[in-house]
This record gives sequence, C-alpha cells and structure tokens, in this order.
Amino acid sequence: MNWTIRILFLVWSSIGLGPGDGVAQQASRVEELFEQAQRYHLGLDQTVDYAKAFSLYEQVTKSQPNHKDAYYNMAHICLSQKRYDLAIAYYKRVISIDPQDSDAYNNMGSVYLRQGNRDKAKKAYAKAIQINPDLAYYNLTFVFIKEGDKGRAGKAISEALRLEPDNADFAKLQSQLLGESGKISDWWAVAAFGGFGGFITGYYWLFGRKGI
Repeated sequence: MNWTIRILFLVWSSIGLGPGDGVAQQASRVEELFEQAQRYHLGLDQTVDYAKAFSLYEQVTKSQPNHKDAYYNMAHICLSQKRYDLAIAYYKRVISIDPQDSDAYNNMGSVYLRQGNRDKAKKAYAKAIQINPDLAYYNLTFVFIKEGDKGRAGKAISEALRLEPDNADFAKLQSQLLGESGKISDWWAVAAFGGFGGFITGYYWLFGRKGI
C-alpha cells in the first residue's frame, strides 16, 4: 500500500455546447488540464514530470479554486520531494474545502509522522477515524509502536482488523506485535506509510483506498 493520488478521468463532449455556454466550456477545460496533470504525475503515456504536473495542477486551482483533488495531488508531489510543510499546507487546503475528507487527514497524519511529530500525527489520525476509520487505525498503530506503547498499538491494529478482517497487511502487523515485535523496527519506514492504496474503483483514484 502506498500514498493516495486521486485520479479522475472524465470524458467531456462538445456536443450541445453553444457559443454562450462558457461555464460548461470552462469546466471542460479545467478537467482537461487536470487529466493532463495526472498523466505527467503518474507517467501515463509519457515520462513522469512532477514539475510539469504541479504547474498544471496550479492552473487548475487558479481556474477552479475549490478543486480539492488538484490540491490533494499537489500535496503528494510535495511529499515525494520531501517538502513536508508544503504537503501539509495542501492537505489542509483540501480539508478547508471538504472537512469530511478522511483521506486528507490520514495522509497528513503520516506526513507529521515522517517529520517526527507524533502528537500531531495522532490528532490527524484521530480525526480521520471519526470520519472514516478504515485506514487510520492501521497507521495509528505505528505511532504507538514508535512510542513503545505495545498495548495501545495492539488495540489499534485489532480495531483495524475488526473493520477489515481479511486485510493481509493488517494481519501481518498484528502477528508482528503478538509474536515478533522485535522485528517491527526493521520495516518501520515502509510500513508507516501503508494503508494508502492498491486498486482502481469507479472514481479512479490512484494509490489510495479509492484508487490504485
């Protein structure tokens, strides 16, 4: 599982658009820019180019300031470039547009965790859990592991498994906690960013719960 990148490919048709239908035409142009940005972001049909993708996402947000998926993907690019403060700022922008966006809280918690700010990570995960607990319990487990609190870590991963009993990653982590806790630190850096991705659904979000 990896970070969430939101992918939304829309097919727009010019049929029925009259010369006075400027709003529809602008919306079509915005989504065309967004799709182009995603292709550079993910290397679809071309080489990955974060700078080009970021520039296109910025154009999207200038035309449509509340396009939360563009801000979300800008946060991912900043994360990939280790510009953590800016990544957090963009996740906060997503949340300002949609306070119920649990993925933004969840990912922001993991950025805080990477920065070593466990208190803020726990608060972000706790907020994600209030909205949609499917992933945040898993990531919260790693905060408690890092703090040496095996008991609370065990409770968090147990709750994650209660919600998703067939999740192999959750089961593996619980096994580590129950019988092989000494090995957890060996794969900490990888596992801390688990819970973000693996398949495409109808909304086409990539690298996330609602994505690839």
